[in-house]
Amino acid sequence: MRGFGKCSLVLVGILCMAHTQAAAAAGYGDVAVIVNTNSQASKTIGDYFKAKRSIPSSNIIYVNVSSSEEIDDAEFQSLRSQVESHLQANNLVDGINYLVTTKGVPLKVNRGNTFSTSSPSASVESELSLILGSNAASIGGSGRIYSPYYSREASFSHAAYGIYLVTRLDGYTVQDVLDLIDRSGPDTRARKSSRFVLDQDPSWNATASYLNDYLAQAGSQLVSEGKNVELNSDSIYVTMREEVVGYVSWGSNDRHASEFTENAIPYNTWAPGALSETYVSTSGRSFEDPPTYGQSLIADLIREGVSGAKGYVYEPYTTSMANSSLLFDRYLAGYNLAESYYMASRYVSWMDVVVGDPKTTITLVDGQLPVQLASLQGVFNTGNAQIELAWTTLSELNNYGFFVQMKNNETDSFEDIPGSFVAGHGTTLQQHGYVFGWVCSDGLSGSLCVRLRQVDLDGTEHFSEAVMVEIPAHATSVSTDEFPYQFSLDQNYPNPFNPSTTIRYTVPTAGMVRLTVYNEIGQEIGVLVNAYQEAGTHVALFTTERTGVTASGVYYSRLHAGQSTETRKMVYVK
Repeated sequence: MRGFGKCSLVLVGILCMAHTQAAAAAGYGDVAVIVNTNSQASKTIGDYFKAKRSIPSSNIIYVNVSSSEEIDDAEFQSLRSQVESHLQANNLVDGINYLVTTKGVPLKVNRGNTFSTSSPSASVESELSLILGSNAASIGGSGRIYSPYYSREASFSHAAYGIYLVTRLDGYTVQDVLDLIDRSGPDTRARKSSRFVLDQDPSWNATASYLNDYLAQAGSQLVSEGKNVELNSDSIYVTMREEVVGYVSWGSNDRHASEFTENAIPYNTWAPGALSETYVSTSGRSFEDPPTYGQSLIADLIREGVSGAKGYVYEPYTTSMANSSLLFDRYLAGYNLAESYYMASRYVSWMDVVVGDPKTTITLVDGQLPVQLASLQGVFNTGNAQIELAWTTLSELNNYGFFVQMKNNETDSFEDIPGSFVAGHGTTLQQHGYVFGWVCSDGLSGSLCVRLRQVDLDGTEHFSEAVMVEIPAHATSVSTDEFPYQFSLDQNYPNPFNPSTTIRYTVPTAGMVRLTVYNEIGQEIGVLVNAYQEAGTHVALFTTERTGVTASGVYYSRLHAGQSTETRKMVYVK
């Protein structure tokens, strides 16, 4: 078969997908991840983070503790003992520099008296930073201790400083945490034009002027380095800023925040690798969904799109807040997320909790980012004789769009499929996923090579690597007239599958669409689509890596739109 006269292009949908970012720039052999076997959320996040960052199996610490956010000292001592035993048994005491807790691991230890400078209560993460070191005797004691890593300007190691840097992977939902992981990691890139928002509240100058001074110092320093800075010194609570890479505000303690937003949520869009801090006493007190407000929560910033956030589980007092001039100075100098937060924070064995992948680093690109292709996958769906192609971009620069090209074993070169143009998103730092398909008639069989021809706004062309699609003999003809807009959920393809499968569905009218996946006992394990979509046929990709599925077995996809619901059985075989 030569040419493409027997193929007609059919748009089958566009969806947003998270990107896969390689961790090659920094190894994770010195990172240990703490997973609570009593929490499905913890296990899912732990498995996902391990796979994404190629963390050795010996570095996964499984603990059996309560999944409650708040525990007492006895439960903490059980958690501590299990972590210490694993590190000792695997000869990791000196080989590990970073500990990472996961949603479902307890968050805070209530030993009473949570609101004084002599409080023995603390975050789990801040207490774990002292285990197996020279300051271990301070765990559970009254008050806080001065961090040996505060204001340093040197790469961290457990051997040099006698503590571990402990961060947490948490958010309102498991999906929020997986998204956090996806937009983070070593050598995360953002545009140099990305904005630093430093929002003072002058009404605090009488009692805590040094916190506003931190922001002024950070602003001056960043401006001198040519960064894009918005330093606000009036009574406006800044909201709805775009491409924010650094953010500090008074949160709900800003006495004017309620005039501009609810619960001090800034409603920003965020650059990849963005860090944040708010001057709020209990901003990290909980990550439960739905939230209970009072003071504002860093979980809202995580849901919006930050890659790092620092919060406090009980009253920390203002001297515990991160020094923003140190935080951004260290981060932009090439230190990772954990190093930057800990160098900017005075205390350990205290109320602080840092959320994020500890090895996240950032590079601000002078200019604009190119089109970065994260994935390209092609399959032939025997159910409808359709070739389905999906691809994902991490960022796009002046992207006019894509043409789909293909060749088979009888042709010598790639050719555009007529009518295959897919509009790009111009210039964007957000991740975008595209899914298109074309229906082919009888007689098309064999191996097809498929690739993308990406075109810039100035006409410059770039080509992706090719992927192979196998077309079976005697493929059934399918006419595009056979696809009326009637509610339907097709059988996933392939089925059984490993590790990914395509789910095709049709909705008759525009509206909210929800596509979810459940396990055999009816537990929701993933939300593939939860968005407003136009009438028509769409495609979603389900991957075991994305949802943390590890066990072979039967799973169910469920489509809900309007008053209609349909469920299909899927089989995962390892």
